[in-house]
Amino acid sequence: MNTPEKEQQLFFHTYKRLSLEIDRGEGCYLFAKDGKKYLDMFAGLAVNVLGYNHPAIIKAIETQIRKYNHLSNYFIQETQVQLAEQLLKISGYEKIFFTNSGTEAIEGALKLVRKWGSAKKKINVFGMTNGFSGRTMGALSLMDKDKYRAGYGPFLEHCGHIEFNNVESLKSSVDVNTAAVFLEFVQGEGGIVPVTQDFVETLKNLSEKFGFLIVADEIQSGIQRSGKFFAFQHFNIEPDIVTVAKPIGGGLPLGAIIGSHKVADVWTYGVHGTTFGGNPVACAAGLAVLNALTTREMQVHINAMSEYLFAKLHDLQQKHHVIKEVRGMGLMIGVELHRESAPIVDAMLAKGVLANATAATVVRILPPLILSKKEADEFLTIFQEVLNEL
Repeated sequence: MNTPEKEQQLFFHTYKRLSLEIDRGEGCYLFAKDGKKYLDMFAGLAVNVLGYNHPAIIKAIETQIRKYNHLSNYFIQETQVQLAEQLLKISGYEKIFFTNSGTEAIEGALKLVRKWGSAKKKINVFGMTNGFSGRTMGALSLMDKDKYRAGYGPFLEHCGHIEFNNVESLKSSVDVNTAAVFLEFVQGEGGIVPVTQDFVETLKNLSEKFGFLIVADEIQSGIQRSGKFFAFQHFNIEPDIVTVAKPIGGGLPLGAIIGSHKVADVWTYGVHGTTFGGNPVACAAGLAVLNALTTREMQVHINAMSEYLFAKLHDLQQKHHVIKEVRGMGLMIGVELHRESAPIVDAMLAKGVLANATAATVVRILPPLILSKKEADEFLTIFQEVLNEL
């Protein structure tokens, strides 16, 4: 019995896995056990921002793991403190709580919102239609898609959904009883759909009017993915709570809830916790990620590569009318087609390029942020070949 057959036998069938057995990764490439080389243009779903086998991440992990790979959160841990200090300095926020994942960050943010709202008699919490918050029950309560929710109800009470980018839906939903609105400033799983400035301005004004919190879900769009440290920084707004995960651990499980002064004193000793959240090895890797991504050179590089890819993809759109729209921010790009995207992604896979199909008709592009122009051209060449063959 080979490895794929064992996988089918051993695991709950929750993942439709690619028919590849990966041996190793290097930079923006993955190498299969059969020796074939693949350009990775979705980077572990926006996780591997520095690609594979990055020397700074490996050094940080090796150094920390030789000290200790786990304590409990009863102990003050230097790497945790250093990473917290860096994240709060960069973001301008006041407090942080480390988690293991994005969905745990959303769950923790829900608890923080409920705790904050309980003293103010504010109970209603809203997510967005077409959004994705995670797989746990609180996260599912913020989502509307039957694809993820079917069969799992009942969900959390006093959770609703606002139609994304619909100002009238926003106005008719929130009031003095609203505790918080959760928002991805660029919907990732939903097809790389940015929020509109009008929607953001309305949300900001209503938050000031009714006194509710704004929670920015930056799990996929954060940590330089959008061309700024957070996607919300493209808009004139400062959310009260920010959730991050995916890239922050450099490939190791790590997430965080970051809070402003409004929620800085809400939690007290013992009311929330985690066994593994803020693992010292993951935090060490996180420090390496921040050190690499927050240089001026890297910021210039990300935005230059973004401009290049968008320009080339718009050129392709003029030649291939199967492309309906090219959208996104930074190196978070969605190419919406007039047909299903999965066959296109499968055809690119056969030619050695890994992309991702999402929202039925969207090719999602989330490359490592170290992507070079040569590698971008390799992707563009294969993508054009596939489109030519339609």
